[in-house]
Amino acid sequence: MTVLEAYEVLREALTDDVMKSERLRVYQLVMRKTRELHSALGVPDLLDAPHVEEKLVLFQEFHHVPGNHLWQAMQFVFRVARDGGDEQDAEQKNEYIQLIYRTLFTSPLHKQPRIPDNWWATPLGLACKVVDKGIESCMDLIEQLAQEG
Repeated sequence: MTVLEAYEVLREALTDDVMKSERLRVYQLVMRKTRELHSALGVPDLLDAPHVEEKLVLFQEFHHVPGNHLWQAMQFVFRVARDGGDEQDAEQKNEYIQLIYRTLFTSPLHKQPRIPDNWWATPLGLACKVVDKGIESCMDLIEQLAQEG
């Protein structure tokens, strides 16, 4: 499989619907962990404040929410994984990749993320690996996707 064919497979596999599904899945995971941490700090209802709740609804409903945050990072890695990137993307990739890894895989006691092996087979994990390590690093999984599709 060529690199161009691999990008075509990713465009078909990493659709906007898949990205939305991943965003909602990650949202639920992050919210659960956030509530656990807030509870541990003695402020379990912090996310229920009206202004916070309103903003969080935006993250669930809209495809794009302005700002430099987890959803922006996810949108970035999906776009670059599907279409390749340019020089500006190359400059931003580390910032967005690290934001995802830090948010999802770094505990309060560790500075480095601990990413489980099975995460790389998720749509977000695959997109991150393509952006971080290059599409060639994912050829086995992409070929598997092509066979399944």
